[in-house]
Amino acid sequence: MKSFKPSLAQAIALHILIVLLFSFSFLTETEDAQMSPPADIIEATVLDGAEIDAEAERLKQNETNKQQAEKQHQEQLENARKAEEQLLQQAKKQRVLEEQKIQEAAEKRKQEALEEKKMQEQLAAKRKEEEKKLEEAKERQALEQKKAKEAAEKQKQAELDKQKEAAEKQKQAELDKQKELAEKQREVEKQKLLEKQKQQEMEREAKLKEQKLAEAAREKQQQEAEIKKLEQEKKLQEQKALEQQKKLQEQKNEEAKRQEQAKQAEAKAKAEKERQLADEKAKAEKEKQAALNAEKAKQAAEAEARAKAEKDKQLAAEKAEKERQAKIATEKAEKERMAAEAEAKAKAEKERQAKLAAEKAEKAEKERLATEAAAKAKAEQERQAAIAAAEKAEKERQVAEAAAAAAAKAASDKQAVDSAKQMIARKVEGAWTRPINATQGLRCTIQVKLLASGDVMDAVVIGSSGDPIFDRSAENAVRKASPLPVPQDRKLFDQEFRVFTFVFKPE
Repeated sequence: MKSFKPSLAQAIALHILIVLLFSFSFLTETEDAQMSPPADIIEATVLDGAEIDAEAERLKQNETNKQQAEKQHQEQLENARKAEEQLLQQAKKQRVLEEQKIQEAAEKRKQEALEEKKMQEQLAAKRKEEEKKLEEAKERQALEQKKAKEAAEKQKQAELDKQKEAAEKQKQAELDKQKELAEKQREVEKQKLLEKQKQQEMEREAKLKEQKLAEAAREKQQQEAEIKKLEQEKKLQEQKALEQQKKLQEQKNEEAKRQEQAKQAEAKAKAEKERQLADEKAKAEKEKQAALNAEKAKQAAEAEARAKAEKDKQLAAEKAEKERQAKIATEKAEKERMAAEAEAKAKAEKERQAKLAAEKAEKAEKERLATEAAAKAKAEQERQAAIAAAEKAEKERQVAEAAAAAAAKAASDKQAVDSAKQMIARKVEGAWTRPINATQGLRCTIQVKLLASGDVMDAVVIGSSGDPIFDRSAENAVRKASPLPVPQDRKLFDQEFRVFTFVFKPE
């Protein structure tokens, strides 16, 4: 109905125009009719025959003009009526065409709704089938995982049993080895104890030797101290004697001086005699002093000789004792060396034998452990390879299933997006009212913002058609078509329809 409103308005306006023209023509004829009779009456009363003929001619001309005007008026009315009929026919045809278009559009929308419903049913069936496939895949995966888990548990149990057995064997071997090591340790401790005892005995002997040497050194030191003491006493006695002698000499000299001073006057006469006596006395004193000195020197020499002899004797005794002790120590050391060498040889031989046995046992143990480790590593490698192969197959299967599911979802999403866009375009076109002066082939790009419910938040033309009226009608059509049909998948909606653009190009 909206599409033929302008044609109906034009028809009504044309009718009104025709009615106005008809009314105007009628009013003109009425005025002529009202004005003409009085003129005829007046002229009939006052004019002569020529004037009457002229008036008749004028009336005839007026009648002719009137007839021509009437004829023109009739033609105008006929033309207006024909134009009205033509307009009515056109309006009728336009209305019929618009009704046909509306009916066709309704049929088309009905068909599209059916197709959309059919498509939705197909999509629902496809989703159900995909969900069923996914459930079956999940069940298969669960079964495979369960089987793999059971196999892994069995293998793990077998490995645990094997490890337990190996651990028991290793524990037994370690116990045997510990016993052997304990025996070796006991032997080593015994040997160490013997060596310690020998060392203690040698230390005791060394201590005794040191004690003897220390006693000898102490005795020697005591003797040297006594000798030094004697020498010091002798030196002190000699020093005292020299000091006494010096004092006596000084006293005598002082006495002589005093006598000389007291008897200086008297001694002059006896000076020569006293000088002689003094010389003799000095000579005697000198001789006496020399004798004393010689005696002292002799005593010192004798004491020194005795001390030297005693020292030489002591040194000789010490040397003899040292030589004897050295000989005893040498003999003892030689005996000990020979015993130690024999014991060391026996010990070395025993250790060599024990080492050979230990090396042999260790080599056998290493070979056994290496064999067990190689077998265990091989089994572990095979187990890891089997697990890796199973995991690889599982991953490949999961990747393939994920790829297939992703491809199916992508195809499904693409189909849903395309379907939704087609339905949106149809719904917008259905809500669109073509402007009066809109030309064919116009198109514009619209950016639409939606809510999750499909309600239109905003619609803006971002690519103009060049016709602002057409662009505004397109925006209004989008708003009038709200809510728009959008997918139920929220993620797909957020990706594709939260803000999207589409080209509006009505048929």
